[in-house]
Amino acid sequence: MEINKLLIFDIYGKMAHFRKYYTNSSSLSYMFPPRTVITGLIAAVLGIERDTYYEEFSADKCHVAVSVRTPLRKIMQTVNYLQTKDMNGLNGSKGHTQIPLEIILPEEDMIVYRVYFAHEDEAIMEELSRHLKSGRVYYPIYLGISEFLAASKYIQQIDKNEIDMLRSGQQYQVSTVCNCSIIKDRGLIFSDSHGMTLQYIKEKMPLEFDKDRRIKSTASFIYEKNSKSITGIFDVPAYRINYDGLEENIVFMEGDQ
Repeated sequence: MEINKLLIFDIYGKMAHFRKYYTNSSSLSYMFPPRTVITGLIAAVLGIERDTYYEEFSADKCHVAVSVRTPLRKIMQTVNYLQTKDMNGLNGSKGHTQIPLEIILPEEDMIVYRVYFAHEDEAIMEELSRHLKSGRVYYPIYLGISEFLAASKYIQQIDKNEIDMLRSGQQYQVSTVCNCSIIKDRGLIFSDSHGMTLQYIKEKMPLEFDKDRRIKSTASFIYEKNSKSITGIFDVPAYRINYDGLEENIVFMEGDQ
C-alpha cells in the first residue's frame, strides 16, 4: 500500500489493561495496545459499530504504528467480580469471584501512546483527522477495558513529501514497536548511538481479526523496556518522518505485509 498521508495522534490515560489473548484465570496485560485495539479505538472515534470494521481496517488496507512515549510499570490487583452465568446473577445473589488483573501504570503522570495511521481511503483519513482535531468522538475510547477511560490528542497529518523511505538492510533507530518478522537475523542491537544499554521485551499478540472476530493472524513484537528507541537492522524499509519539529524513524506493525 502506498502511503500518501500519515495521521499522527496520541492516546493517553491514567491506567491501561490490554489482555493477553492466551491467559486464563489471571488477566495478564501487554504493555502497549495491539493493532486490533488501535483499529477498534479508531472505529470508536469514527462511530463505526463494534465487530463491523475488521475488513475495512485489514492489514492490506491500512498501516498502523505505535510508540510508547512514557515509562510504564505493572501491578497485579485482585478485582471482585459478580458471578453472572445468567441474568439472575446481576443482583449479586450468585456471589462473587476474585480475578487477578494486571494493570499498566505510568511511572510519572500519564500513560501516552503515539499512533501513526495510514489508510488507502483518504475519506477515512480526513474524517478521522476532523474528529481528532475537534476532540469529538462517537463512542468513548479507553485503554483496553471500559473502566480505564482515555483521551486523544491530534498531533499532525503529514503528506508523502514529508515521508522518506529508508533502505532495508541498514541499521536504524526506530521509535515504534517492531514486528519481529522484519528484524534481520541477529540484527537487533543492544546499545544506542550514545552507548546506553537497551532492554528489549518480546510480546506475542493478535495482528488482525477476520469478519467473524476470530484471530486471523498473530505476530511477535519487540519494544524497549524504558521507552527508548529500538536499534536494529531491518529486512524491510523503515520510514523517516518530519513533523511538529521532530524527526523519527518508524516501522509499521503489519511487518512485511
